[in-house]
Amino acid sequence: MAKRAGGESLAVSVYTRLRSAVLNGELAPGERLKPADLSSDFGVSLSVVREALGLLAAKDLVQVDRNRGFRVTPLSMQALTDLTEARAINEGSALRLSVQRGGVTWESEVLAAHHRLAGQAMLLPGPPLRRNEDWARAHLEFHHTLIKACGNAVLLDICTRLSDAAELYRAWSGPGGEQRHRDVAGEHQGLVDAALAHDADLAVARFEAHVNRTREILMETSFSVEPASWGPAAAGKDS
Repeated sequence: MAKRAGGESLAVSVYTRLRSAVLNGELAPGERLKPADLSSDFGVSLSVVREALGLLAAKDLVQVDRNRGFRVTPLSMQALTDLTEARAINEGSALRLSVQRGGVTWESEVLAAHHRLAGQAMLLPGPPLRRNEDWARAHLEFHHTLIKACGNAVLLDICTRLSDAAELYRAWSGPGGEQRHRDVAGEHQGLVDAALAHDADLAVARFEAHVNRTREILMETSFSVEPASWGPAAAGKDS
């Protein structure tokens, strides 16, 4: 049952748990989310569940269909292309401002975030190989730290939303997808080096190459089969 944790509302608690389920692959892209079932599962009211689903929809992790209710955002090649372009524009702009405005405190935070990321393996040993959620969290934190000195709360909120949406694709790309034919650790180190050198042009160029390479690999892994197979039917779940 969802419980209050300090001043955290029940809706935020349910939102956090559902977000984790979506990004961890426990809820499949396209899967219907039934408020009545979730209300029973979490032991909360329907209004709390609907508020939590609304928060997820604001992050593009859930879609609201007029006639069919809520469902986990489905994957598509066009959406991934649009998402990557939006990240390059918005997160690239935030990174440029952050590199230009960041001071010593920000520099130390970037180093610390990178150290935490570098200390985690992308995959947990198998068989089968499994996605390391500690790495995934450290990865999101690293990219957020790079842009947090931009000084624009609205831009940061947009970037967080886009990053969450991109994480959905990473989660469903399959174990090791991002390690294929690339040096992920080297790309991250390159971003750190450019940021700490306060070379905004180089940092942005490396970031754009980084997210575009991710898009290319996710296109190869996520859509090597028909997109429909990524929906709930393939996962053996009710649609």
